[in-house]
Amino acid sequence: MFVWLNGRLVDARDAHVSALDRGLIHGDGVYDTWRTYGGAPFMVGAHLRRLTAATRALALPAPGSAITWERRSRLLAAKNGLSDAGIRLTITRGAAGMNLLPETRARPTVLLAARPLPSALAEHRRRGVAVVLLPFPRDASAFWGTLKTVGHPSAVLGRLAAARRRAFEGLYVTPEGTVTEATSANLFVVERDGLVTPSRAAGVLPGVTRAVVMGLARRAGLHVREEDIPLGRLRRAREVFLTGSTVEVLPVVALAGRRLGNGEPGAVTRLLQDRYARRVAAALGKPGPRPRIAVAR
Repeated sequence: MFVWLNGRLVDARDAHVSALDRGLIHGDGVYDTWRTYGGAPFMVGAHLRRLTAATRALALPAPGSAITWERRSRLLAAKNGLSDAGIRLTITRGAAGMNLLPETRARPTVLLAARPLPSALAEHRRRGVAVVLLPFPRDASAFWGTLKTVGHPSAVLGRLAAARRRAFEGLYVTPEGTVTEATSANLFVVERDGLVTPSRAAGVLPGVTRAVVMGLARRAGLHVREEDIPLGRLRRAREVFLTGSTVEVLPVVALAGRRLGNGEPGAVTRLLQDRYARRVAAALGKPGPRPRIAVAR
């Protein structure tokens, strides 16, 4: 496996960072993830804008232009023999001392890595997945929740908890009983009059795919609202799905061991899956799939 580290394409086994790197010592860094389709990166500009905002908030160096990272993403995917891949760009403050206050002005660590997508992902999108409720909220607020920082132990613990219960994902639940998001995806529920997704004011990550899907839904004639989603509202939803750059539009068919809706991906979720696939195809200059669903109400 090859990675792009501090200006060089190197074998991952030979890629080294300082033991005093602040990303390791303090989680003092940010990252963002996008994906490639057939080796071509998708929506890099939107991800770089979000990452640039995060570096500005933490007083880190800006990542640079989207064109540069598109080129490096193509190169890295090809070097690793990957067609459809997840691409992650990480920026830390570098080896600037162990104290909370940086002691020196260090060279930042900049790492671009690629990973293959799960082999079962297409099947998950077709049949839907199970999720569980996590007994803790995301370590987030209206400010920190909008940043993809290097340290996110709640997501690691959430995925471990989901895996132990043979579920694909875990959903964060606040002490007040409101569901906010998954460990690495945004949440949507389908109700009679349209879509509902938790508000960014609640500290959920402003997902790039979330924004695309909201736009696609509105153009399809669906009403989209940002509101709190209490547990009872989630359990009564006609359909539930998650959105993320690698999972795209992912149906949720079971919650905490109980069936959601009719236990199958619903019509609105399928419609948005088709619309999203066509959006990707159009952006990459490829023929899109023929839509399976013409309208949704």
